[in-house]
Amino acid sequence: MKHNRYALDSATMEGIAVPATFINQPRAQRMFLDICAWAAREHPFYRQWLSKAAQAVPLLTRIDVLDNNEKLLNGHPVTARTSGSTGVPVEISWSQSRIELEGLAQERFIGWLGGRMNPVQLIHLAQTMRNGMHINRAVADQIAFLHERHIESGINAITTYPSNAERLCHAVIERQIDVSFIKRVGLIGEVFDSHQEALIRDAFSGAQIWSTYSSQELGLIAVRCPYNPSYHHVMAGKLGVEILNQANEPCSQGEVGRLVITDFYNRNSPLIRYDIGDLAAWGSCPCGKIDLPALATVLGKVRGALLHKNGERVPFTQLSESLRDIPGMRQYQVLQRGLCDFLVRLVHSDQQLSTALQAQVESAFLNHFGYLPRLVIQMEPIIEREANGKFYASICKV
Repeated sequence: MKHNRYALDSATMEGIAVPATFINQPRAQRMFLDICAWAAREHPFYRQWLSKAAQAVPLLTRIDVLDNNEKLLNGHPVTARTSGSTGVPVEISWSQSRIELEGLAQERFIGWLGGRMNPVQLIHLAQTMRNGMHINRAVADQIAFLHERHIESGINAITTYPSNAERLCHAVIERQIDVSFIKRVGLIGEVFDSHQEALIRDAFSGAQIWSTYSSQELGLIAVRCPYNPSYHHVMAGKLGVEILNQANEPCSQGEVGRLVITDFYNRNSPLIRYDIGDLAAWGSCPCGKIDLPALATVLGKVRGALLHKNGERVPFTQLSESLRDIPGMRQYQVLQRGLCDFLVRLVHSDQQLSTALQAQVESAFLNHFGYLPRLVIQMEPIIEREANGKFYASICKV
C-alpha cells in the first residue's frame, strides 16, 4: 500500500503523530489523538493504516477510500453516498449520534442567520415534497411554485444550487416578476461565484444570501459568515481541517492548497486526514462575532480545478469569467481529458462555431494557462445537469 507521507515535524503523543496544523490547537490535537487511538485499536482498516502513525498519519485519498470502502464501512449500513458524477461514488455510514451532531451544527448556523424561515427547496429530489420541486423542472414552473407556496403556506425563502439560482434570476429580471416575498436565498452543492451573487442581489433585492460548503462524507465543513460574507467559518467543533501545499506542508494564510479533513466523531466509517479533493485558503474573518477559523477562499473540487502542464492545479475561476464574457455565450462546460487535451462544450446564440468564436475561446485558454492546449470545441443546444441535479462548469479527469 502506497502512502502519501506528511513531511513536517510533528508532536507525538501516545505513539500517534499530530499534524503540524493542530500543534497550537489543544482541542483539535486532543480530538485528533482520540479518534486515531480509537481507530488504531477498534477499526480493522485503521489497525493496518495507522501502524506507522508515529512517523506520520498517512493522507487518505479518494482512491484509498474507494479501494477500501467496504473495510471502512466495517459492516455498518450506508447512510449516504457521494454523487459519483465523475466516477464511482464513495459510501459512508453515520451513527445516530453523528447524525444528531450534524443537526446541531446546522441549527447553530441557522441561529447565526437570525433564525429559521419557511423555505422551498429547488434541488435534486428523490421523491415529491410539498415544499420542494425537482431541479429539472422548467424555470417558469419553479417561479409559479414559489408564488403558490407563498400564498398557501407563507414560504419566504429558497434553497437551491447556484446554477439554478442564476436561471431563476435571469427570468425574474427579464420578466420583471415580483419576488419581494423571498427574504432569504440559500446556495448549496456547487461553487458559488461573484457573478451569481450579483444576479441574486439584483433579482431578490430584499433577500439575505447564505451559502455552505459541505460534502456527503463530512456534512457541513464551512458556512458563509453572515456578518462578513467574504469568509466561510469552519465547523471546527466536529472536524479537524488542514490546508496543505504540494509538499504536504501547511499553507500560509491566503495560500491556496488542498483541504485535508478529519471527522472527529464518525466511528462507523472514520475518515482521518481525508484529502477530499477540494481547494481552499485560510483567512482571518474580521467579524469578531463567530469564534471559529475562517476560509478566505473556497475554490471547490479539484475535479473542477484544471491541471497545468507544469503539474499544478489551476482554479477555473479566471477561465470561467473569460468564457462567460464572450458575447452571445449562454452556457459552457470545460472537460479536461488529458494534460493538454480539452473538450469545450458551448451553448451560444450563433449555434454554429464561427472562426471568431473559436478565436475567442482559444484566447481565453491562452490567457488562463500561458499556452494553448488542444481544444475540441463542440456546440450544443443545452448542457445537461449531472444525475444528482447539479451542474459542473468544469470537470478535470486527469
